[in-house]
Amino acid sequence: MMQNPFSLILSPRKRRGSLHTRRLLGTFLCLVGLAWWGAMPVAQADGRQGCDTIHDNASFGDEALVSNTTGNGNTAGRSAEPAANGDWTEAFFDAAHTGNNRYETLLNRDNVGNLTQLWASPVGSGTLFTSPVVSNGKVYIGSGDGQMYALDALTGATLWVGAQQPVFFSNSAAVGHGLVFASALIGPLIAYNADTGEIVWTSDVPTARAAPVLKGQALYVSGSAGELFAVDARTGIVRWSTPPESGISDQAPAVAGGRVFHIRVRSHLTAYDARTGEELWELQNATSASLTAALDKVFVPADPIVALDQATGAMIWSAPRDTVMAGAIAVAGGLLFVPSGAGLKALNADTGALVWTAPAFSIWSPAVANGVVYASNVSGEWDAFDARDGTELWSVTTSSCGGACANGTPAVANGILYLPGPDNFLRAYSVPGR
Repeated sequence: MMQNPFSLILSPRKRRGSLHTRRLLGTFLCLVGLAWWGAMPVAQADGRQGCDTIHDNASFGDEALVSNTTGNGNTAGRSAEPAANGDWTEAFFDAAHTGNNRYETLLNRDNVGNLTQLWASPVGSGTLFTSPVVSNGKVYIGSGDGQMYALDALTGATLWVGAQQPVFFSNSAAVGHGLVFASALIGPLIAYNADTGEIVWTSDVPTARAAPVLKGQALYVSGSAGELFAVDARTGIVRWSTPPESGISDQAPAVAGGRVFHIRVRSHLTAYDARTGEELWELQNATSASLTAALDKVFVPADPIVALDQATGAMIWSAPRDTVMAGAIAVAGGLLFVPSGAGLKALNADTGALVWTAPAFSIWSPAVANGVVYASNVSGEWDAFDARDGTELWSVTTSSCGGACANGTPAVANGILYLPGPDNFLRAYSVPGR
């Protein structure tokens, strides 16, 4: 019998003193550093910060304290949160990775069967390995030949193409504060002007094959040496980070309830304070996919799949996983939607019990919006299912191929379904009279 990878729970790390004590110590050390380096302004571009910025960390990441995991929170006033108009602004929709556009109202179970193609636009010349994000009438997606593209959401017309990067883009961008945040494979984190494509800043953070996660003014980024970085989205300056360990890939952190959940390369899941980086708890795990934080739980697509308490890391339930998966589990309406080579599965979020299985054979994440689950298939087919019972509502085949055909996740925004690849085209679908 395979040992449960979560059977060994490590003792939570001892807290490293009060925030007030750590601030005093940090200020003292910073003053010593100033005496060594000489006077310098606050928050220089080289990453060194004046002592005043230490106190700013108390508010940095405060937006992460506002939970968006229930689907009922009002976040319309926060420019870096998923907009109430239905935009899909980062990988898996939000920082918690719910994969559920809870603001979509135009596409639904009754009309999704009438989806027709609006446009198909080439994105570079290589196979797409990323998923689109949507904000303010534009679609952003990184190409398979190393450029960031901005397209008109309604027509697919190319609005701008970013500067050439050495390698291809392998993960989604994030959009907020008038910027598009992305990195090519094992490349630096870049902030593009969302309207022009001009590079506003480039961070020295050594990023990995994981999408940046945007929560309020904070960007959380997995480093190529196993670190977790909290970056000021406006400036690119690192506000806190964890020590390096070794290489990591495909592990975007999830953020909810004031905590950041991150897979460390020594097969540990760790929870950090989103504002300060203080380690809250840690436990052993084994997974290659991303986490989802919703309903006061962390859902880990390990083998078996487990649900953990966000506050303590205690296991709530476990359920078998059929095959390896990539991306994250989607959550909506009290159900988990789990991609699998054995079919798309819906599990009860409270118990892990199987509710239904649908014929979508893919390891990549589904997307959910307004009662419909959108998923890829290894054959090049994309499907839409009723979230309640798995009934197929719509299907389209964009290309014929064998094996793991799709490399991305659908996005649903403002009545339009966006499907990336599996070739170099991004396609958009909607219903007549939208």
